[in-house]
Parts: sequence; C-alpha cells; structure tokens
Amino acid sequence: MNMSAEKTLKKDLISVIMSNYNTPINYLKESIDSVLNQTYSNFEFIIIDDGSTDDSLEFIKSYDDPRIKLVVNKKNIGLTKSLNKGLEAAQGEFIARMDSDDICYPERFEKQIEYMKGHPDTIVCGTWADVIDENGVPREEEWACGIIDDMELYRIKLLFLNRPLILHPSALFNHRMLLKHNIKYDESLRYAQDYKMWTDCAYYNNCHILQQNLLKFRSHKNSISISKRSMQLKCVYIIIQKQLDNLQLTLPDDLKDYHHELLTNNTLFDKRVKQWIKQLLKSNKKYHIYNQKKLAHLLWYRWSRICYDKMSNSKATAILYLFFSLSLRCKIYLIQIRVKNKKK
Repeated sequence: MNMSAEKTLKKDLISVIMSNYNTPINYLKESIDSVLNQTYSNFEFIIIDDGSTDDSLEFIKSYDDPRIKLVVNKKNIGLTKSLNKGLEAAQGEFIARMDSDDICYPERFEKQIEYMKGHPDTIVCGTWADVIDENGVPREEEWACGIIDDMELYRIKLLFLNRPLILHPSALFNHRMLLKHNIKYDESLRYAQDYKMWTDCAYYNNCHILQQNLLKFRSHKNSISISKRSMQLKCVYIIIQKQLDNLQLTLPDDLKDYHHELLTNNTLFDKRVKQWIKQLLKSNKKYHIYNQKKLAHLLWYRWSRICYDKMSNSKATAILYLFFSLSLRCKIYLIQIRVKNKKK
C-alpha cells in the first residue's frame, strides 16, 4: 500500500479545496459565502492562495471562521500544483472541489455526501449546474451532461474526451479511494487537469453525475476554457496519448483532430479514420483495456454515421461505391441510422 494511503481521515468530514489567484473580490465573496452557508456543516475549507498580487488574499484573511484553513504560496505555481497541496492538507473522508468564481447552492454537499455514502463503490460524484455570466446573470444554457449509466462505455468515451464529463468544481471525491490508488492531479499538465483526473478515477472505480443543478458555474472571458483554449487543447492531446499508451499506440499528429472529434463530428470522411478505428480495435483486442464489444459497436456505428452523411451529399455512383465498400456490420448500422432519421 502506498504510504499516503495510511493517512488518518476523519469520518464524514468533507475537505473543500479551492485555489485563488487574483479573483475579483465580488466573485470570491459569493463563492466563499456559498460554501460557509451549506446545510451540511461538517467540513474544513482549504483555500490555497497561489501568490495573488491583488487584494484577494487580504480579503480571505478577513473571514473569522475556524473551518477556513488558508495555505499561502510564496509564488504562483499554477492550479494543478496548488490543488495537490490541498489534497496533501486534506483530512476529510471526502474531498469537494470548488472554484473561486462559482457559487454552491446551499444543499450541494448534503445531496452529494448522501449519494456517496449510499454508493461506496463511487470514487467521484459531480452535479449539474446553472450557467451564469460574469455579472451573475443566468444564461439560457445549463451544464447538464447526462448520466453515467454504463461505466465501461464511459471509460471508452473518455478516450476521445467525449461527454459526459464531470464539471470540475462540482466534484466530490472519495478520499480513501484516491489514496488507495495514489490518484492526484498530474503536475505535468498546467491545463485540463480535471480531464486527466476523470480518466484516472474511471480506471479504478465508478463515477456518477447527480441530475440536479447544485452549482452556479460562471462562464466569462477570463475562464481558462476560453482564454487558454489552444494551450488547453495541447494538454487534452497529451492526456489522450497517455490513455493510448495502454494500447501501445501513438496518435499521429495528422490524426489528432480526427480522433478527438470522432464521436461528435460527422464530416470526418477519410480512409485514415477507418484505418485508425481498425488499429484501435486490434490493439484493444490484444491488451484488453476496454470492453471490445462495446468499443467495436461505438466506433463502427460512428463510422457508419460519417458514411451516411457523406452518402447523403454524394452522387448516385459515389453512394453505390460507398455502400458496397462497407462491411456487413456497417451496412446494418446504416439501415438503422436511416430508420431513425425517418422517424424524426
């Protein structure tokens, strides 16, 4: 057993981990207050100030609540390393993530810990969220990423960074399981560290998403997903490759976008995509990382969907060529797709 797994944890205690770096005071106040006013009060609130250069650190110090445990980085080390410092300091049986610009609904912790205690095989539980803009005004959309009702299929979809992904600041982890499998944030990644966390968690235990909006997720121009999009995507490809390492495969540079969009984009009609699907299935058959039947069904169905859309926009001769060049499995899928489309 890893030495860290011998750490004594306090039963039913939630360790809330938040990192702050120059967060606007109005955002920070709403976020901290939403945690302190939870209906479930048995928690410690670990706030890591990551070398802030504004007034946000002094604002955090103004709170007089014994549950707040402030960790101050002498210099900015980034979110990933700061979160790991929070994990090291955590004493709770459960760990809740929170971002310094988001807002918890009062019953968030109560609802999540109720689920986790009733499902001891679950390593992480996320929630749905309402989306607000930089002024706190609700947007029409919500973060409702479905459910995870098939863990084998979820693990497969994570290979392509496909939804449902867990909204990071909504996550509640089983701390004992993290320690048992030595799971922490990958410090080689400055961005997309949550995606890597989901792939690690899903490898060992079940994941779940509560279909309740228990968080207000703030979407604004300074959000990492918006301001650092290109750098975030580079980290995504690194994480995809880390998963492909288990299959002893290397993702060619010219196929990165194809792989990443395989489950969502119907315009990827390219013979290299078909060959890549064959390589994935061949390697998985050898190394038994994913459920082969479900992987084959998902990938060939997606290829059939791509071919169907191509055929819908092609001339008659091209349609005949495409149809007769497909395997029997894909032809069956094509028929199923056509029937579904007719019913719409």
